[in-house]
Amino acid sequence: MKEGQDNTNESVINLDQFRNRKSEEKKRKTERIFFHNLVGVYGIVQPGKMLPVDLIDVSEGGLAIQVPYPTATASADKIWPKDSSDLTIRLYFSPESFMEIVVDVKNSRPTIENGSKYVRYGCSVNQDQRAFVAWKNFVTFLASYTDVSERDSGNINVGSF
Repeated sequence: MKEGQDNTNESVINLDQFRNRKSEEKKRKTERIFFHNLVGVYGIVQPGKMLPVDLIDVSEGGLAIQVPYPTATASADKIWPKDSSDLTIRLYFSPESFMEIVVDVKNSRPTIENGSKYVRYGCSVNQDQRAFVAWKNFVTFLASYTDVSERDSGNINVGSF
């Protein structure tokens, strides 16, 4: 800056905004790792049939899921969801146990992720169902876990005593 020139045109860096953005990025990355590796998520397509879905994001009142984009040759009975209300989603925490929630689709949009086409759905979770308290606690757990989780650097070996 030249002598006598003021610095009022210089940008002010807002560290709170930076921290919030970094925290949100960590939250999304942690959730994605958790969803893709530990929780199996399925939509009930018809009685006795489930379809795997990708769980993208969660909040106390809702979630985002995505399913592969229907191809031009897909028949109408293979496109899911057909309705936008009372969709049943199962979250499997083991091969034998799941939590079932009911959602309503509020919006949808096509998206591309890793070169594949999907339809992403923003859904609200039905709060009148039996599993809502467990859902709410699950979301609270994820938020708490994100705050304290650390990346494993592989510096500790697993061994036996």
